[in-house]
Amino acid sequence: MPLFRRKRAADSDPRPAIAEFWAWWAGARPELAAALAEGDPQRVAGALSQSVGRIHPDLDWALAPGLDGARHALVVSAGGRHDLRAVAQRWWLAAPPADAEFEYHPVRRRDPAAVEGVLDIDDYELPLVEFVAGTRYDEQRGRFDLAIHHPLFPLLGKESRARAAFLALEAALGEDDVERWVGAVDVTPDQPVDAVPLASLGPLVDVLRPRDDAWVTFTGATRKGPVVGVVRRPFSRVDRPLADTHVAVSLPYEPGDEGMPVAPDFAKHVDGWERRALDALGGDGDHAVLVGHETGLGRCLVHLYVDGLEVDPAAIDPLLPEWSMGPARRHATRDPAWREIGHLLA
Repeated sequence: MPLFRRKRAADSDPRPAIAEFWAWWAGARPELAAALAEGDPQRVAGALSQSVGRIHPDLDWALAPGLDGARHALVVSAGGRHDLRAVAQRWWLAAPPADAEFEYHPVRRRDPAAVEGVLDIDDYELPLVEFVAGTRYDEQRGRFDLAIHHPLFPLLGKESRARAAFLALEAALGEDDVERWVGAVDVTPDQPVDAVPLASLGPLVDVLRPRDDAWVTFTGATRKGPVVGVVRRPFSRVDRPLADTHVAVSLPYEPGDEGMPVAPDFAKHVDGWERRALDALGGDGDHAVLVGHETGLGRCLVHLYVDGLEVDPAAIDPLLPEWSMGPARRHATRDPAWREIGHLLA
């Protein structure tokens, strides 16, 4: 069944509307199951679209075959909108347990059987098995840059090609892994040199996928002096979908040569303060995460993200006076796309 989208509305706390959705679902589920069993999902599409739209009008939804043992899967996703990813996650966290009839997902997941499917684009049928990709893996960024091609692309307009390419990518990798692993995407009417079937991307990602996070140090340069960063890698906002608020803490210090700290064991001081701050926010988990910090030009800038509906960034304010090298300051900004730290994750 195709995805449905309604017009945009202002952001608000989605939790009451999510509770209303699941109350509605409990009563409507038998009719939904009957319509699917009879091969007539359109019979319930309008009611389901309205109920999802009450959570947020821009959420996407789809009914699909189950991937974890249920006959059917209900998918309610952000549809590529960073500001709605937490909404979809909250919807999923409130879902009833999966059973033999229905399972629930907050993103479109990788479907091993998708290669047998067909995309309907502008009255053309594009078999997914015919999509190919030219691939280039950038080790520094940990991303695949791709050139996507289908034999029918010459017959489609630019926007339709792009839509088809991203739908095919999501089928091959799932929404989260597209964001986590895919960098630049070129949609081309010409077959790339050394192209591989798009279905091969999933196994490639699985081979490269690290088992644990690591802390990576890097050095950058500004017009005023060098900056040394420590950042968690590999890491993406999709790993913590509820963490939508950036908390930046500036820890000043006495600079020495080229603006670097002169205090002995400075890194240990920062590490200890970060650990206490993370504990004050509830600890490392779905609702709070330490991403890293940047040191240079007389300050260490610590980057944390928290769930803006569940965690008050002011919880770390009592720790600010504990920093003895100068007046520490905190600033919080809603940032569901993690743009504030894009330079660290690029």
